[in-house]
Amino acid sequence: MKTHVGFCDGRTRRDFLRVGALGFFGLSLDQLLRVRAASAADGLYGAPERLPERARSCILIWLAGGPSHIDLFDLKPDAPQEIRGQFQPASTAVPGVQICEHLPKTAGMLDRVALVRSVTGPEGEHDRASQHMLTGHRPMPATAFPSYGSAVNQERGLGTWLPNYIVIPNADRAMGSGYLSRAYDPFSVGGDPASPTFQVRDLYASGLVLDRIRHRRALVEQLDEMARHVARSDATAARDSFYTQAYDLITSHQARDAFDLAKEEPALRERYGMTTLGQGCLLAR
Repeated sequence: MKTHVGFCDGRTRRDFLRVGALGFFGLSLDQLLRVRAASAADGLYGAPERLPERARSCILIWLAGGPSHIDLFDLKPDAPQEIRGQFQPASTAVPGVQICEHLPKTAGMLDRVALVRSVTGPEGEHDRASQHMLTGHRPMPATAFPSYGSAVNQERGLGTWLPNYIVIPNADRAMGSGYLSRAYDPFSVGGDPASPTFQVRDLYASGLVLDRIRHRRALVEQLDEMARHVARSDATAARDSFYTQAYDLITSHQARDAFDLAKEEPALRERYGMTTLGQGCLLAR
């Protein structure tokens, strides 16, 4: 009798071989997602049962720079003095796992954290390393690779009243759409969420009533329709997507409510911290 042997997350060795072959065959993330979907539909993905894909959203807290891993989560207390961090290790909610003594609240909830201590990379410069981490590709002079957010945005579609890929407050170049259409660039909210006067950039049509916005959109559509008879390019297609998203955002009360931090309870805002990072995390949630 032959039994199926898989890993704890439901994946098989065959899955990892397929993922490992991505670089060799030149598959991008969007192509991988298509292959997985097609394989699942044909019953060829390897595992007899697929785990339910429950996650609908993902919040990535991207901390550019900051303390070293040996000062936070990987103190290496048994390493020589010139290698290990200067702080003392402290016990956590996970038996046998220790982190920095200055992170007591994080230590108390580490049983809800997936702590990965094996990530490394070949890049020795922050900007290049950021591009590598956010796109899955080492930077190349002739190719701009899309970020994971842009690739997922392409697969899921651009969204309706709320974009599928949002950056708080501003995106750097590693978070862009790369060689994909600019329609899959992130929507940057701009500004400081901790500011009392914070408003999402370009979300509020200052001084314009809804009828004027509709008339302007109709005029733009007419001009674009004329332009299509002359030439059609990725740039015009991206512009169409931008206009559609912009119109949906400006005219949607749901979008305004989603970005309105003033609707949150003051006590909750204080718990997150009245800082750009704290209020940015609350806005993302």
